Amino acid sequence: MTVPAGPFESEHEARSAAHSVIPPAEGSTILTSAQNRQLIGDALGEAGVRTGAYDDQILKWLSGWEDAICAVVAGLVSRAHAAGMAAREDGKR
Repeated sequence: MTVPAGPFESEHEARSAAHSVIPPAEGSTILTSAQNRQLIGDALGEAGVRTGAYDDQILKWLSGWEDAICAVVAGLVSRAHAAGMAAREDGKR
């Protein structure tokens, strides 16, 4: 699952990106904490980021925020990873 990376210009745009990857449950207009955690976790996984116990506590806390906020965090992780990979390919470290 590829997390939309943004950049996002509005809350609506970020929320729409999150919902394009993980649709809200039927009858809901927002993602659950578990879905937000999946969204961020997928971005971290695609970037090859391992997490520790304290990292996981913070991710659990963060996942309780709105889906648009979690989409921005996931997008930042994705963009940072892409930028690092591009720099690596260009011979810059």
